[in-house]
Amino acid sequence: MGLFAAVALRLRGGFDWLRDHREFTVPVAVGAVALLLRLHGLGDKPFWLDEVTSLRRATASLPDLVGDSLYNTHYPTYFVLLWLVAKIGTSQWLLRLPSALCGAFCAALACVIGGKVAGERAGVVAGLLLAMSPFEVQFGQEARSYTLVSCLILTALFGMVRLAQQPAAAALPLTDKGAPRGAWIGYTLGTAAALDVLNVAVPWLVAANLGAFAIAQAAGASRRRFWRNWITAQLAILLVWAPLVVAVYVSRGGAVLDGADWAPAGTSRTLWSIIAPVYLLRISSFITYDLMPAKLPELGVAVVAAAALGAWRLRRQPTLLAVLGWAVLVLPVGLCLVSFLVPVLVPRYFAWGAAPFSILAGAGLGRLRGPRFAAVAASLGAAALINLAPYYGYETKPRWDLLAAKLATTARPGDVVLLNSYYAYSMLSVFAVRAGLDERRVKLTWQLSEAAQIAPGRDVWAVYGRTGQNSRQPAGDYQQSLSSLGHAAVEHSVGRYIVLWRFREPNGPDPAALVTPAPDHNDLSLRDEPAR
Repeated sequence: MGLFAAVALRLRGGFDWLRDHREFTVPVAVGAVALLLRLHGLGDKPFWLDEVTSLRRATASLPDLVGDSLYNTHYPTYFVLLWLVAKIGTSQWLLRLPSALCGAFCAALACVIGGKVAGERAGVVAGLLLAMSPFEVQFGQEARSYTLVSCLILTALFGMVRLAQQPAAAALPLTDKGAPRGAWIGYTLGTAAALDVLNVAVPWLVAANLGAFAIAQAAGASRRRFWRNWITAQLAILLVWAPLVVAVYVSRGGAVLDGADWAPAGTSRTLWSIIAPVYLLRISSFITYDLMPAKLPELGVAVVAAAALGAWRLRRQPTLLAVLGWAVLVLPVGLCLVSFLVPVLVPRYFAWGAAPFSILAGAGLGRLRGPRFAAVAASLGAAALINLAPYYGYETKPRWDLLAAKLATTARPGDVVLLNSYYAYSMLSVFAVRAGLDERRVKLTWQLSEAAQIAPGRDVWAVYGRTGQNSRQPAGDYQQSLSSLGHAAVEHSVGRYIVLWRFREPNGPDPAALVTPAPDHNDLSLRDEPAR
């Protein structure tokens, strides 16, 4: 009995410790849930076009990585991180792990900020919404920098919230013992680091400066001293950010806005493809922006209602509401306005906006008490999991890996694989090496003339595959352009985005009949999007 009593006493002590340190343990628990959801199936889906770029830079020399990033209007910071990870390995799982960790930390940060804004219950709701958002899980399983940027912006938002909660102290000289130096450091370093990763952080910089007016107003007679501190922080941010901006400008010869023609036009369909996944917990496709079927599409309406309720409940804390409100509004409104000049209406550019929106939703539900809160939180969590579950089985990225595996088992040595574009050729090349196509001496090309020269006595496997995010010619039209190869003996669909035809040992056609399609510069296979 003494042993059981001792064990019970230790367990009770452990529970007491957890209860007494809830400010730490609750965000950690939320972050752990988020991490598990992002680690599940982390390496299952193949790399797609943007991730191939990440892979290429991660395996390049450091000078080549920096030069290629700057030339393609990307800052090299995130890719240097992947370059370090690639020293361990370059599997899909490993290169996506930093994004999974950043995504989990985002959920924990949302929990912390929500707790500071409207109490522990609000923080739990905010963190779980971000943890279970299909859109956030998608980008937590993407070898790109969007969750890193979100994590840094949330760090800066935490600093802003702390400043908004103590405006008089925020106006104290930074050398004063009572000055909230941690909040200033969090805002300044978080903002500067986010800007040094991607320019999608620029709307946050605008939102923060608008929020600063509310803090200055709340500082009363000390507002001038607050503005002195604020200007100091902005100068520090610009000092860190400006060198990379200049480096991109010089590397591109001033053409920093070129190459943005691939983004979709600002139609109602485009806007819905952004609003639904970012704010309404819907699942979207990376390639087409189409929405996948949702088990509980009504869940998004409930989240919007909770966010509206949260804004209403924060009306008695106008400074906090201003900081959060600008963080929610500036991103979508700003990018919609910019889209009249440069196409920027792409869901991933809105990624960090989901966090402040979730915090508002948490504030809306955080005042529920006892059993009512437990019931609502449990129902919301269950509904969010039900909505998320289909994501893991949906084909959101082209299955170039399955195509490479199929060719490795069916193509004969010496056969030719003809791709519909240079970019499709580049995508398949990555998976061809992993599937051993080079060891089987299967030849890849995107030029019809080259395929025809080496085709006699060999089968030609023609591939029509989608790699970019803009629309392309129908597969049937591409097949007609291959009429010089004869009639396809076999046709296979490899997932949603790839079609494979087998031409049995076509004779060499008349060279005059060969038309090699020029690379489609609107296809995004390996061309990077401008840094936003």
